[in-house]
Parts: sequence; structure tokens; C-alpha cells
Amino acid sequence: MDQVAAGCHSGPVTPSDDLFPPRRPIFFPVVIATVFLTIIGMVAGFVLGERRRAADLAGGAGQQQQQQQGESPSPTPTSSACPPETSATAARLGYPAELRQVLRIETENGTTVWICQDPGGELYYQGKTGGLDTPLVEGENGLFLPDVVARGDDRYAVTAHNGNRIAVSRKLLEVEFVGGEQQTDRVVRAD
Repeated sequence: MDQVAAGCHSGPVTPSDDLFPPRRPIFFPVVIATVFLTIIGMVAGFVLGERRRAADLAGGAGQQQQQQQGESPSPTPTSSACPPETSATAARLGYPAELRQVLRIETENGTTVWICQDPGGELYYQGKTGGLDTPLVEGENGLFLPDVVARGDDRYAVTAHNGNRIAVSRKLLEVEFVGGEQQTDRVVRAD
């Protein structure tokens, strides 16, 4: 009897069956999940924004932006085709191959430059050194560049892949090198 009166239990003490189980902390997993979802959302938004920007530029918004920045719209090409080597390079790089000459200049140093235009109005630069009789070989004596900007009155500008800036007009061919040096060639013939 003494055992019953003393309230003796023969096993370990267990919580009552009518109590809820202990809660696990959920603050940190929620914070981590929120951070991951935020990062995923930011990356997806950036990728979609870049795709939209590229589609806008390809769809002609680039010309509209150029006009808003004070740049001239693309000029009307002549009936002359640009060199076949230029069209071949354009096609190889994924640009339209049907390029028409907008301007052709020859400088006193034997450089020939064509400004070409595709049917969509985009402008391209094709330069060649070595004089008229030298064959045009892209990567050796030739330089093809997309994204030429018309500056009005037969003036054009383009930036090469290495950062050098080139300006073409009926009077001068100017190159501003990344290191700050400048080279200016006088035009002896312009078509």
C-alpha cells in the first residue's frame, strides 16, 4: 500500500498524451527558402529582360533609340553591291548577306572602306588595307564590323571588338585607339 500511496511509477516519466508534441523552429528554413526564391526570381527577371532588350533591338527599336539620341536614320543605299567577300563574311556571322553600298572611300594610305546596309536598314563597316588591287581577305587585310551608326551627312561611326573607335566620312577616316592614340587618313576618293 505504501507504494500506491507514494505515487510510485515503475517507468520513466513521459509527457501526457493530451499535450502537443514540441515545436521545431521554422524561422531559419523559411528565411533560407525566401532567399533562394528571391535569387531565382532575380535571375529569371534578368534573363527575360535581356531577351526582351535583344528582341527590341532586333525589331527596329535600336533605330528608334538612335534617332532619340540625335543620330541620323539609316541612309538609302546605292544600287552597287558591297564586295562579295563582305556578303560572305556577313552570312558566315549570321547577318543578312544582301548588302548594298551606302558609301565607299579610298584614303591616301591605300585603305578602302565600305559602309553597307542590309534590307532591314542595319549598317556595316568593311575595311581593307593594301590598295585596290589587293584581294580582300577577312582577318588578314580586311575588317568587318556590325552596328555602324549614321551620324548624318555621310558620316558614320563604329566601335571595333578591341574597343578602337572608327569614324568614316567623305573627307576623313579617323581611328581612335584604346590607348588614346589617333590616326587620321585623308580621303582621296568617295563614292
